[in-house]
Amino acid sequence: MTVFGILVYHYAGMAQMRNGRKPGITRMETKFDSTADAVASGLRDLIVSGELGSGERLVERDLAERFEVSRIPLREAIQRLAREGLVEIFRNRGAVVRMLTVQDVEEIYGLRVLLEGDAIFHSVKRIDDETLARAELVHRLLGDEALATQKQGELNREFHELLYGACGNARQLAAIRELRAQVERYERLQNTLLADTPSFQHEHEAILEACLARNARSARALTVAHIDSARRIVLAVVERMATQD
Repeated sequence: MTVFGILVYHYAGMAQMRNGRKPGITRMETKFDSTADAVASGLRDLIVSGELGSGERLVERDLAERFEVSRIPLREAIQRLAREGLVEIFRNRGAVVRMLTVQDVEEIYGLRVLLEGDAIFHSVKRIDDETLARAELVHRLLGDEALATQKQGELNREFHELLYGACGNARQLAAIRELRAQVERYERLQNTLLADTPSFQHEHEAILEACLARNARSARALTVAHIDSARRIVLAVVERMATQD
């Protein structure tokens, strides 16, 4: 190692120690974070797909074995999902999949209207032809009624992400993904969504046409109406589930 390299290593170590960390700990933290990220992603998929249902307890022993990890990154992953609103943590029961209330749904969709309407308004002005072509392809694939519900959900999410992606605000896009994750499981429980409902395909087509025409105001208005349609359906699902409990 050169003298310069030794000095860099020395002062980097001193900086870590001033921050209360030992030299070399950064790599350990990075590995821990990546493991927690992977587990959080896996748990999120289980919840969104409905494999882990509302109110279901997250048993640490079983989940640690399933993901082949220790309980430390697993607990960090659960904490992250709690911050996203997918999980609730109770002192005596532990962590459970959160069941949304009517008020939760109203709040989530109220935010989605604001964020997604604004995202597509700004994205339409910057989106390129290649991305629009990909969105057209995804739209056609969504019209296939033979698709599995999970695949429909993935394509529906991709369709909207393609149209929002050029908005230029990464934090806004991340917030949209988190809000969608909180309600997607209820959308998938409702078989009248997506390919089974021609009206949703018509709404997608209208949004896509507005984007192709570079009409930002129309794209925003149509997106807001589309989200409101989903809100009404999810509200009906949540209300029905509440009466069954």
